[in-house]
Amino acid sequence: MLFPYLQDLVKEKDICIECCPLSNMVLGYTKDLRTHPVSYMLSKGIQATISSDDPGLFGYEGVTLDYVYAVGAWELDIRDLKQLSLNGITYSSILEEQKKYLRDEIFDDKWN
Repeated sequence: MLFPYLQDLVKEKDICIECCPLSNMVLGYTKDLRTHPVSYMLSKGIQATISSDDPGLFGYEGVTLDYVYAVGAWELDIRDLKQLSLNGITYSSILEEQKKYLRDEIFDDKWN
């Protein structure tokens, strides 16, 4: 991976990378998710989220299909899935009390 200084800076500043796997494939940014840079970043401890990008345009809703492709391509385990899901809350732009509510009252119950 190029730019090791930027990788260190992203980790140091606790920046989360948003990834839209299916969109990246459809738009031709990556031809094979197995070589997608986010896979490498995750292995280096860089935080990421899995998101969808204009699912209406691409003909699907939600992020389930993005997760399915990422799991297969990046060989994610259950801990990875939980971390990626929690990152969606932790790094969101909602208020801290909403994040706490989602983590404590919604996520844990649904995850379990």
